Amino acid sequence: MTVNSALLKNRSFVGRVAVCIALSASSCYALSNAVSAAVSTSTLCHGYVACSQDPFTTHGYQTHSGTSYWNMNAGNNCTNYVAFVESTVYGVATPAYRLGDAGEWPQSTALHGAVVNHVPTIGSVAEWNSGSPGIPFPGHVAIVEAIGPRDSYIVISQQIVPDVDDFDWIRINADSATNQWEQWPSNFIHFAGVRGSLRVNSKSSVVHIVVRATPVRFSGDAFAFSNGVERLLTPGLTSGQNARLPFGKYQVGFRDVSLQGRYVLHVTVNGSNVMVLHQGGPYATSLPTIRIAHTEKLQTPSVVTINVRPVATSPTTTTQPSPTSTIR
Repeated sequence: MTVNSALLKNRSFVGRVAVCIALSASSCYALSNAVSAAVSTSTLCHGYVACSQDPFTTHGYQTHSGTSYWNMNAGNNCTNYVAFVESTVYGVATPAYRLGDAGEWPQSTALHGAVVNHVPTIGSVAEWNSGSPGIPFPGHVAIVEAIGPRDSYIVISQQIVPDVDDFDWIRINADSATNQWEQWPSNFIHFAGVRGSLRVNSKSSVVHIVVRATPVRFSGDAFAFSNGVERLLTPGLTSGQNARLPFGKYQVGFRDVSLQGRYVLHVTVNGSNVMVLHQGGPYATSLPTIRIAHTEKLQTPSVVTINVRPVATSPTTTTQPSPTSTIR
């Protein structure tokens, strides 16, 4: 499965470069650039209107951009946007120290207890050092919204980019040769309380689920959970899934799409914040859909059990295979 191609748009524009400059407070400014460029085909949504539609979100920044967060310069500013999301979505308290410009964040946050490394997590801050490809002085920051299998890609939301409202969501691949302009971040910043935790907010939250698969031969496979951005989940591992405004809808399928012609998926769920909206089968063209909603009390992961069954051979077939049938 791939990201819905309908979400990918190509446009030409006179590029503007996101620059973070130190004044009385840290800020980001868009400077005109006479070089004509093309928006990456990895851009998933453009501007506040499009990015307010499920499965995306602006986190409501357009109605709060006039307020300064973490002593950043308000408005069209990468650092103020990130500070807004970290504080209102992930509950990070306003730092009692000066973070500085975007490129200074790794050093200043690490000195005060944040974890700075090269491993992305949902809700972490992606940071580009000054001089990174396409990133001028003194750097850039954005929010990590989703992560691909084995960290093969990340999806970020960001403010002050050459796009509608200077805002977009973009997919960045670990393989730099497949990116258009914005490359893999220099660092990821994990503030205390965000890493691995369940955060509940009226705008967005991360819900933890565990996938199980039967028969056991499928327990080593990965299954694709897609809500516009695909995420691969391996049975037995706890994974964080986004639930937004106020829930997320996920279609469940095989990682290996060739299996969809041979088997159908039947799902059951155990958890007050997970619901089956559409059951898979009896034919291969019908994939199950689940809803993952945020909750203020559930702290243990919900369980999604995927039962793999042989596909129905004919529309006239009246006998359905047993869940315990041998799959060949």
